[in-house]
Amino acid sequence: MENSIYEMARELAYAVLSSDEGKKVAETRYIFDNNEEARQKLLDYNTYREAVNMRVQEGSISEEELKAEGSKLSQMIAELKKNSIINDMVQAEGEFNAVINRVMTIFQSTITGECDDEECGCTGSCSSCSGCH
Repeated sequence: MENSIYEMARELAYAVLSSDEGKKVAETRYIFDNNEEARQKLLDYNTYREAVNMRVQEGSISEEELKAEGSKLSQMIAELKKNSIINDMVQAEGEFNAVINRVMTIFQSTITGECDDEECGCTGSCSSCSGCH
């Protein structure tokens, strides 16, 4: 029985990956991975952001410096948003994550018994149903 549960989980994962959102995120990641400029811009932003976060955690940054760093990070984000490759990938990842979150919500609410037909949708199989409401 356990193997069938894991197999079903893998099938669900493949179904999510095969969804329009899954295909779009794979496509945009492929384009991003093959664009040196986009990869470098995102790497530069992440490196800079991590350095600022480290200074904040260490307490080695003043309020004035933090405000200036916040402005610099906002400018960097604005530049990232101008890059269509990065922007498309971020948007696709957001849509894909929304699908994952919805699947996980349905999964969790079904396990806890909080799932009703409106929230989770009728499967059409009376054997998996707690009854009509």
